[in-house]
Amino acid sequence: MKLFKQVGLCTVTGLLVLQTIGCSQQSAPTLTTITSASDSSTIPVTSTSNNIVLASASTTTSPSATIVTRFKKMLTSSEKLPQATAYLKTNIKKVSPQTGTSLVLALENAQNKYMDVWTNKYTESIQKKLMNMYTSAEVYSDEDMDDMIKRAQEPALKKLLSNTQKSGYRIVNIEGYYMPIIDYDQYDAYDDYVTKDIDAYIDIMAEESDQPAMIDAGLVIGWDDLLERTLDLEQFIMKYPTSHRIADMKQNYQYAVYSVFYGADNTQLFDSLSKKIDPDAKKQYLAVLNDEDTAEDYPSSTLLSDLHGLMDLAAQSNDKMTAKLEAYRQQVAPLES
Repeated sequence: MKLFKQVGLCTVTGLLVLQTIGCSQQSAPTLTTITSASDSSTIPVTSTSNNIVLASASTTTSPSATIVTRFKKMLTSSEKLPQATAYLKTNIKKVSPQTGTSLVLALENAQNKYMDVWTNKYTESIQKKLMNMYTSAEVYSDEDMDDMIKRAQEPALKKLLSNTQKSGYRIVNIEGYYMPIIDYDQYDAYDDYVTKDIDAYIDIMAEESDQPAMIDAGLVIGWDDLLERTLDLEQFIMKYPTSHRIADMKQNYQYAVYSVFYGADNTQLFDSLSKKIDPDAKKQYLAVLNDEDTAEDYPSSTLLSDLHGLMDLAAQSNDKMTAKLEAYRQQVAPLES
């Protein structure tokens, strides 16, 4: 079942819809402008629903415009990503939150753009070296990048892992294959220098990249965590309808709602044979729905209302799928066409 796309995967394993290796498509950009009273220049950026690409600054005399110009040049090559990330961490505090936001999103776009390049560096021989590195290790192979770099003995492998990290990625093992994904924990350094919506966006992305909800078509977090992550997406959409990442978050939300009501291929909400609801899902969903803090934390939630309706119908049928329940489920969470 297709859920949220995870960076670095053409086969979807996580919840978040990001650019996918080998599957990325860019739409034709239109020019927009971000103006800040605290900047002495107007910083143009190229913007689409998914992309913010820095354009040339209208003036080259202000410190902000100089930072934008230099940073833009660093994003023209995958090999310059380490330089770009280091430069941004040093200089983002010197620009307005609006300009800082455009810089951060431009970096994210570049990391997505060059994902194929970095993935291709992890050749079959590199895959074997990483596998051998963990053959006798009593640790999971998705350990912290710092530890992974320390564990690597071969200089070339250690350098590749280090440059991957410095470029803003981390390595994960999905179905036995090591691949880079964007390390959104690194974006914590920008929290105080971006607009509130992008700060919230980074938090959502970091949670999913740290612990994907789905791996190998199975749910690997609790049903309650799945529900709460989906509620966070819903709140983002309601709170930040004009965000530069609103289109991504809306798509994320659609996939997440689907997963809340259907589960995954290997973790179904209603078992395909017995037609009964997963007992853990029932317990955890009801715990969230009946928690007095839930309504306060997630006001005006359509998702909560819809899930209440599903659970009420399930209770009426002794927790078994019925034609009436299925019709309701497809109404609130339509199957993908």
